[in-house]
Amino acid sequence: MPERRAGYDRAGMPGLHYFAYGSNMNPSLMVERCPSADHPLPGLLEGFRLEFSVYSDVWKGGAANIEPDPEGHVWGVVWNVDADGMKHLDTFQGHPTFYRRERVVVRCDGENIECLTYRVAHQHGYVRPTDQYLLTVRGAIARQGLPEEAYELLDRAARPPTPRIST
Repeated sequence: MPERRAGYDRAGMPGLHYFAYGSNMNPSLMVERCPSADHPLPGLLEGFRLEFSVYSDVWKGGAANIEPDPEGHVWGVVWNVDADGMKHLDTFQGHPTFYRRERVVVRCDGENIECLTYRVAHQHGYVRPTDQYLLTVRGAIARQGLPEEAYELLDRAARPPTPRIST
């Protein structure tokens, strides 16, 4: 299990750290999906890039995913959750058959924190996100106080790939 971070866990309760990088950064959605989630803090995940390679039945379009990339990084939110909260998230994310839970190290508030996150490793290609999904994620970026670069990374990932013409 990820180590607990002193001063971050709720009222002495043992906690886990969950790194959200898509719609789960939104506090209103997280309260529905994981009622125990609290104390969100901005976090930076190195070695990955944001992409839209997953179709979401909920959003009727592409949803955020992360893919390993030694040159990349992803802004998101580190939530404190309890074990029951992770079970709720596992169910919502479709772990282990769709999104898979993985351990990552996230830079948060000047510290490296071991977190759990979800990603789909078997999907490739671009899936266009809906405007509503992008508005939800952009709103979460603003509400969580993420830097301007978070918008830029989101916008870059949301653009369709440039077609290549072979000669």
